[in-house]
Amino acid sequence: MTETIHDISLDSGFGPIKFGSPPSVAKQDWGEERCYEEWMGGNLENFLYFRGLLVGFRVECTDHPTENSQVCMFQVKIVNPIRLFGKEISRVSKAEIEDLLLSNNLKYRELPNGTLQCKDRKLQFHFNDGNLDEVYFAG
Repeated sequence: MTETIHDISLDSGFGPIKFGSPPSVAKQDWGEERCYEEWMGGNLENFLYFRGLLVGFRVECTDHPTENSQVCMFQVKIVNPIRLFGKEISRVSKAEIEDLLLSNNLKYRELPNGTLQCKDRKLQFHFNDGNLDEVYFAG
């Protein structure tokens, strides 16, 4: 069985989930049951959560996103294969992410905790033992 590789698109969204989608469409497009994992932390009323994925919403959220809410951000834990700019980045080093950012003309800085943060886009890369562990991006 081959795992699906989900693409990060800074303009469109993540895999089948598009920026601006309401929660019902995001759930249908992802096609998996919601799943809470320890890394997600608490206070998730503006999110849908799936295995390895937090989907954030803006506009109207009470104790959960309503149908007037819209997808605005993703936090992706590296548990499944993902691709950015056509390159699989699931098991890459910080140096490989830096090369990918530079080759796509994205300026970045390294935060004190080792996170790489793009300057002109809402895009961050978190590492564990020098390898990519998590990607955050927003539209």
